[in-house]
Amino acid sequence: MTDLPDYGIETLHRPVQPAECDILGHMNVARYVDAVSDAMFSMMTRFGLSRAAMAERRLGLVAAHLEADYRAELLSGDVIVMQSRVEHVGTKSARFAHRLYRADTGALVFEASHVSVFFDLEARRATAFPDDIRAALEQLKTTKGEADAA
Repeated sequence: MTDLPDYGIETLHRPVQPAECDILGHMNVARYVDAVSDAMFSMMTRFGLSRAAMAERRLGLVAAHLEADYRAELLSGDVIVMQSRVEHVGTKSARFAHRLYRADTGALVFEASHVSVFFDLEARRATAFPDDIRAALEQLKTTKGEADAA
């Protein structure tokens, strides 16, 4: 594997599956968003919102806004690596950025920025980040290029 840029925390590492490809033979646009979603679950575990913690606390994140740029095609069997980082932490929301690379060449194939809102799963409305999650998000905001995968 080629050395990748030091953009953020590795949140996804896997091959593109044949079922993710469309009639044109490349990874379908919806699957890039799936990769961002998978990367976010990895990231959420790092700041205290694992599946079990969300179920226990009845708190989570919901997507509110996504901007994406598709840079190059991905084909079935290409191994992809996503790096993610926290860019901003507000009172009830945070902005995250993700870059997807081809593992063998290190080529940037996709990048996205999105805002997620902290959500009370019982009340079904936005709520302020608790102190522990805010502190963990702020810590991740200063973390660049961790070597370990989530």
